[in-house]
Amino acid sequence: MKIKLIHIALFLSGSVAFIACNTTKKLAEGEKLYLGRKIKLEQTDKVNFKQEILNSLAEVNRPKPNEKIGGMRIGLWANQKVQDSSAKFLAKWINKKIGEKEVLLEDVNINSVEKLINNRLENLGYYNNKINHRVIENKNTALIQYDVKVANRLIISDVKYERIGKNEFDSLVTLFLREEKPIKANSPFSLQKLKNTRDEVSYYLRSNGYYYFTADNLIFEADTLNTSLPHHANLKLSVKKSVSELALIPYKIDDIKIYPNYSLNSNDSSQLNDTTSIEGIEFIQSHNFFRADRMHPYLFMKEGENYNPLNERWTNKRLNQLKTYRFINIRYQEDSLIENGIGKLDASIYLSPLSKRSFRSELQAVSKSNNFVGPSLNFEYLNRNLFKGGEALRLSSKVGYEAQINRGNISTGLNSIETGVAAELIVPRLISLFPLKDRFIYSVPSTKFKLSYDLLNRSQWFNLNSFLAVYGFEWSPNLYITHNLNPISINYIDVGNESSAFLNLLSANPFLARSFEQQFIPGLTYNFQLNQLIDNKRSSRFYFAFGADFSGNTLALIQNLGGVKGDNKRFWGQSYAQFSRFDFDLRHYQNIGEKSRLVSRIFTGLGLPYGNSVSLPYAKQYFAGGPNSVRAFPIRSLGPGNYQPSNTTDGTSFFDQAGDIKIEANIEYRFPLISYLKGAVFTDAGNVWLRNDDNRNGQISSNWINEMAIGSGLGLRLDIEFFVIRLDVAAQIRKPTPTGFEWQDSFQLGNKSWRQENINWNFGIGYPF
Repeated sequence: MKIKLIHIALFLSGSVAFIACNTTKKLAEGEKLYLGRKIKLEQTDKVNFKQEILNSLAEVNRPKPNEKIGGMRIGLWANQKVQDSSAKFLAKWINKKIGEKEVLLEDVNINSVEKLINNRLENLGYYNNKINHRVIENKNTALIQYDVKVANRLIISDVKYERIGKNEFDSLVTLFLREEKPIKANSPFSLQKLKNTRDEVSYYLRSNGYYYFTADNLIFEADTLNTSLPHHANLKLSVKKSVSELALIPYKIDDIKIYPNYSLNSNDSSQLNDTTSIEGIEFIQSHNFFRADRMHPYLFMKEGENYNPLNERWTNKRLNQLKTYRFINIRYQEDSLIENGIGKLDASIYLSPLSKRSFRSELQAVSKSNNFVGPSLNFEYLNRNLFKGGEALRLSSKVGYEAQINRGNISTGLNSIETGVAAELIVPRLISLFPLKDRFIYSVPSTKFKLSYDLLNRSQWFNLNSFLAVYGFEWSPNLYITHNLNPISINYIDVGNESSAFLNLLSANPFLARSFEQQFIPGLTYNFQLNQLIDNKRSSRFYFAFGADFSGNTLALIQNLGGVKGDNKRFWGQSYAQFSRFDFDLRHYQNIGEKSRLVSRIFTGLGLPYGNSVSLPYAKQYFAGGPNSVRAFPIRSLGPGNYQPSNTTDGTSFFDQAGDIKIEANIEYRFPLISYLKGAVFTDAGNVWLRNDDNRNGQISSNWINEMAIGSGLGLRLDIEFFVIRLDVAAQIRKPTPTGFEWQDSFQLGNKSWRQENINWNFGIGYPF
């Protein structure tokens, strides 16, 4: 069935390709399809800015030629089919989504394009350019080549500021130009650089109290006559004569009023029932909705200080991070009193809260990385302002059914029922013995308290009761970095109702039995994340995550000091785990063109069991294979090392294939197909190993590089921005065999048994990385 689907997909794509390649046959006699423009540069001086010129001219392509998808003008094909009334369902659907009319040579206004090219060059300081063109025609198509003879580039010799006679104002501008040097002497001219400099000078003045000053109040003038060198100019920055006198006056913040419970539907007079003053700032609300002493630390605006847009921005950002308010509006009103050339501003901050309480229920279709799928019903209660200081209390419960699917079949005995309850309190400040609040300027740090209980009923195997208690902090020093530190993380897992099959499995594998025995995991966790993916302007972006997990060290130290020796220490009668675990996850996202992307990833996980533990607890171990790992191999089927179970269909592989060390590398090329449908070509490599050997001989050695499994495949993604459904198919390129890892020597796609053994299908929600 699967191979038939592949044949059908190839037939359909081939049919579309054949039809789409014949779009020029629909043109009228004499018409030529416009293929776009080509620019050839002829530079007259030794200019080292060729790439800058080409980047500036990249978008000078009007009109844009018909878009190609996979080398085919599918949108044009669909439009032509609709126009001649021969369209079927596929063509009508494609036309509705991405259809477009033909772009012809006659649609190009060559004179307008040449003017636009010259304008872009002048913006970079190239004047008196010579631009010619020639049309390159084929039978049914044409493109235009523009031959551009670039003039010598204008160089900035010097930058000076023309003083206006206001000492403080003139001193600030002069200081900024001297210290920051936004335009350096002997640098190439750039109009965009001049605009940026105006913005920077304006922002600097506003940061020093000049509330009404804008970049439009400044003007640059270039003098090319009074210079000793050719193609050079002196720049003069001056304030426009028409500028308002108010823009040249610094302003200080006078009165600050906060309305913590402001409603857009009520009059201001209704807000005046309760007023609290802290350091001159008035908190006005009809009732004590948000405590003034809790809100005051989030304010960067202070009375008597110069107006500063940065303080305004930080205040707005920090109040938003409380997640208590829907709207935050900061308004200023000029005070009529001006003393000694200084104006005064009254600031009012209006805060419109979200609903304090909310209840949500969800019915979900869950797909996990370990191939478990099934429905889940979740309930959540949220209180956004529990103690009138922005504290968020979240109470949740869940119930779900899951079954594990391997190679399209439901694994016998691995269906389960999962229930759980959790309580989480997020406090928007640090609750700590150490005074750390001054170090968190960029964002509001939070303290988390969490208690949870989960019951997992794994059919025909065991019941698992899991208790978790966490106390920790989260903070972000800037836009890209997030820290998460949990000084206290206590996880207790009780395994009960074991079946005879499960007990036999543990009896046959003492190493596995040991990992299930130590289910008391007290420790400390820390996670660091650098995420540049939120910056869509970058063509090259990185994501890096580091995680550290320590367990049992404090208890072991206390017991050692108390004279308790040995490697089987217990706490309250329970054997506890001792280990250190470190995760490194590095990803690179490189845009290729406008819509394609090359993504690479390297993951390394290192677990170091010691003391009480000979291996990591089962819940902390690493697994390889599956939809988010090496996709050519079934979930949890790889490793450790070269180990291969004798039977992978009886469910035992669900427990056996785990390790203390994991190394994995992935590379994936993602490209658009049609509308929301995207494609991918990928290669994965990886495996897991043991720190200490057991009866599987999976201990890591210096030869680990030769024990990396490799798989390659193709994928389809239905990407509607906030939701991604993914289907991947991959073939094993290098795999473990009884004699070691071997390269695939043949690809027998027509052989059913070969396909079942070497090709793996993966269904997932979201991208794999």
